[in-house]
Amino acid sequence: MATIKDVAREAGVSPSTVSRTLHDSSLISQETKEKIWRAMKKLNYSPNFAAQNLANNTSNIIGVILPPNEESVANNPFFGQILQGITSVCNQQAYMVSVATGKDNAELIENVQMMMERGQVKRFIVTFSQQSDDVLEYLDQNDAEYVLIGEPIKNIAETLYVNNDNVAAGKDATEYLLDNGYYHPVYVYEDLEEMVQKDRFIGYSHAMEADERTPLSYQIKKEHTKEELQEFIDQHPEVDSMVACDDIMGVTLQNGLLAIHRNLADYGIISFNNSLFARASHPSLTSVEIFPTSLGMEAAVLVLNVDDRDFTKVKHVSVPHKIVERESTKR
Repeated sequence: MATIKDVAREAGVSPSTVSRTLHDSSLISQETKEKIWRAMKKLNYSPNFAAQNLANNTSNIIGVILPPNEESVANNPFFGQILQGITSVCNQQAYMVSVATGKDNAELIENVQMMMERGQVKRFIVTFSQQSDDVLEYLDQNDAEYVLIGEPIKNIAETLYVNNDNVAAGKDATEYLLDNGYYHPVYVYEDLEEMVQKDRFIGYSHAMEADERTPLSYQIKKEHTKEELQEFIDQHPEVDSMVACDDIMGVTLQNGLLAIHRNLADYGIISFNNSLFARASHPSLTSVEIFPTSLGMEAAVLVLNVDDRDFTKVKHVSVPHKIVERESTKR
């Protein structure tokens, strides 16, 4: 019976390259993948993932940890697209996905603990990154293997992670507004404790300072009122455009401006994620596509290969972004 080493020898590559190909890694060229597939077909090789799990005393379950805010997760299609990417890779390799969430960090950690103790789940994908993160500390303390979607706060050199360059994305979004004739964009966010929002603000600030402009930010929380938005607009009449931290915030801004009887045509708005919210809003939102399905797929490939020390020399995978132009920035 052929082994992975036999396939590697036939294809003229290393066993780790065959392993990457089995998990459909984007790090392997299409030409190399096809060569390996031909070798597998010639040798009648079929990977037995269930046997690998039994031999290693592990389960074939990947734990996916969502942010500790069930309402926000349920309302944000970003996490659904990430899950779609994760499950597409795991399904191909006969792995199941189990999701952990909770209303706060304590409940989330309790659910993760239950997965580890009762389900023998030893590999996780964490779908968020925060300034202070009890969840990652718990995983580290219990020697769990995990891949982070987002930039690590600490232990960057040791952490496997997949992300977009959100600093660059924030900078590109701001420069897009400036290049299209807007003069005073403001960055609008919900929580700068979330690293994605913070990094996008850093990128926004870099673009503003490079153009010799003063950065300006504005926070909108769940309990935010239209009177607060009115006060901000009155205090900053120069604001003619907005960099929203995500599509949901972009729609919130549109609704808020309409509530205080402002003409949406007077404000350019660009947001992030390129989700259904951006496409369905009116006017439709110009948005930065960050490819969440690809983020999920790359995270799954990394976590499935976490025992391959040669493979995991690649600690970080960066997924590109692009701006999708729509009506909200057309003057």
